[in-house]
This record gives sequence, C-alpha cells and structure tokens, in this order.
Amino acid sequence: MKPPLIVICTHHKTGSVWMANIFRAIRRHEKLQIHSKSQADLPAGTDVFLQDHSKVDLKALKARFPKRGVRALHVIGDPRDVVISGCFYHVKTVERWANNPKKEFGGKSYRDAISALPTDHDKLVFEMDHTAGKTIREMLAWDYGNNLVHEARYEDLIVDRELKHFQPIMAFLGFEGERLETALKYVRELSLFGGAAGSDPADHIRSGEGRQWVRTFTPELKAEFKQRFPDALQRLGYEINSDW
Repeated sequence: MKPPLIVICTHHKTGSVWMANIFRAIRRHEKLQIHSKSQADLPAGTDVFLQDHSKVDLKALKARFPKRGVRALHVIGDPRDVVISGCFYHVKTVERWANNPKKEFGGKSYRDAISALPTDHDKLVFEMDHTAGKTIREMLAWDYGNNLVHEARYEDLIVDRELKHFQPIMAFLGFEGERLETALKYVRELSLFGGAAGSDPADHIRSGEGRQWVRTFTPELKAEFKQRFPDALQRLGYEINSDW
C-alpha cells in the first residue's frame, strides 16, 4: 500500500524553507511527488504536501485519502522571534508580494514602508501590526488536538543534534527502516547543527538561533507586544505567565 500522504505545515519564519529543503531532498532520492500550492489544486498522486502558512483542511484530506491516510507535521516558532526574524527579513526581501505598491501603505511596498521607519523599535512594531501579527494569529487558531499531527517547535528542531525530535517525527510521518535512516541523513545534511551553510537560502534568514528576543526586546517593545498579544505566549506554551 502507498505510504500516507505527508503534510508539512509551517508558518512564516518558522522553518518553511528548511522543511521544504529536507523533503525535496527526500523527494529526489525516492522520486516522490511534492505539491506546494493550495489544497484545492492537490493532485491525487501527491506524496508530500508542503503548506507554508498551514492552510490545510486535514479532515478533508483524510476523507480524500481513506486508504493511504494522512500524517502531518506542524511547526511553530516563538512569536517574539517571528517578529524579529520577519522584520529584518522584510527590510531586504526581494519577494514580489513585499515589493508591490499597496494602497494601505500610501502607494509604498511593504518593504519600502517598513524600511522607511526611523528606528528598529518602529520597524518591529510595524511588523507586529502586519505580517508577524497575522502569523501569530494563525498559530493561535491552529487545532492542537488533532491526532493526525505531530506538533513541533522550531527552537527545538534547530538544536536537535541527537535527532531526539526528528527521529520520532519521521517515524510518525511513515518512514521506517532504510527509508527512516535516509530521511534522517538528509535532516543532518540540511540542518545548521549538521554543518549546512544554512537551512534557508543565505538571503532568507537573519539568524538560525532561537531566543533572539532576549537581546532585542526592550521594556518598551515588550509592552507593545503584550498589548497586542496578551496571552499568546502562554497559549502557545512559551511562557507560563506574563512576567517575562
């Protein structure tokens, strides 16, 4: 029987390109079919569905593939680091969506609007109010009780030298025996901890490390974040209360 459909769900700045690189390497080795567009366009023969904004209907996928079944990985990141990573990526990105003029920014592009702000504080608050804010709300809206999904944190994965997280993830997704060993080989080769030059293309990441917010979030920036997302860190399991 054909292995289960693998669904890789990430969010903006939570390892989307890194996960895609790993599964595309596996795809090349196993000659798998990958789909990275919308679920509505998903071909029947897809082996791996990459969804970098976690816009998936797992119930519908399960109904569509009743014999094969569906297994998903969902990766989130610390919302504070999502803000930082997004902000400093967007001031230089060449992605089309961020360089098109927008009415909401007075005819400027997202990149031009954020870049024009005078201080890093202003840029980070702008990011909270726009792309990162949307990402945080999407992470909060996710269903964390679905048994078809293995939940993971970007911060755990980027330091997983012993593959204590990746091994059970790949096993959950249906890899076993030699397939499992091959999958883990690509994880090692394409991860920062494995010596790769970068899990994302060089222009896609500012830093691969976690907890950037500790050095970047001033008391004023913390206050701005807490005003906008008062319980996000507690709900996502990054803090036990608001005294951080």
